[in-house]
Amino acid sequence: MKLRCTENSIRIRIRKSELDQLTKTNRIAEEVHFGNQIVFTFVLRITDTINAVEAIYHANQMVVSLSIEAAERWMTTSQVSIEAHNALEDEKSLHILVEKDFPCTDRAEEDKSDTFWELAPDSPDAC
Repeated sequence: MKLRCTENSIRIRIRKSELDQLTKTNRIAEEVHFGNQIVFTFVLRITDTINAVEAIYHANQMVVSLSIEAAERWMTTSQVSIEAHNALEDEKSLHILVEKDFPCTDRAEEDKSDTFWELAPDSPDAC
């Protein structure tokens, strides 16, 4: 699972094997260890307690949650992404984008075997 955060935006890209795990367990997670027992965890999960997409952050853990309906449609079709703009205080919003991972054309050394080749554009830009 890849995470990109920029300008009040969260982008998560998942590989085929991770989609399989999400389908089976309703949850996938990654950890980043910083030493001194500091671990940042980011989680993508499916839940029946929400109606759309949401993200929360607490105690060094970011959790992005998908509704069952949105997740099932995304996981079982050629739909590439799920996107949401969650309203925050002070007229700000948090942009959330969850995508199936495409192979990167500009990284020859990267293992692309677990990406969604079949959904990638015929002439993709570098990722």
